[in-house]
Amino acid sequence: MAFDLALLTSTPDIRTVAPVHARLVRALRYTHIARRARSFCCDDLAEQLGAPLAVHAFLVFLDEAGRAWPEPISLNPPCQPRMSYDEMLLVDCATAAAKNEREAFDEFLRDMLDASARRGLWNAARRLMMRMVVVQQ
Repeated sequence: MAFDLALLTSTPDIRTVAPVHARLVRALRYTHIARRARSFCCDDLAEQLGAPLAVHAFLVFLDEAGRAWPEPISLNPPCQPRMSYDEMLLVDCATAAAKNEREAFDEFLRDMLDASARRGLWNAARRLMMRMVVVQQ
């Protein structure tokens, strides 16, 4: 049986994932680029998120992740439809938080972050996903 390395290293395409996941990735990428260009706008971020009430919660989530991550968060450029591993992990964490699956959330991050960092990120992810879910309904 042949081993397919491409299959092992592939990440999801944002054009094929759930809309809420794609919005999170687009918001991550937008925020990074807009901050670097010094052209950040909360209204533009709200458009990326599709949830104006989620802007503050998203920024807190991003700040918590940025402080907790052992290295700078790796994001793909906007023209790249594939998610980076960090983007994929952040989406998985947000999804676990939306489903109130704390054990899955901790399992994603246990090898990388201590309990205190995971707790702060969990709380931020829960607030973010509550804001996004409220707007989606």
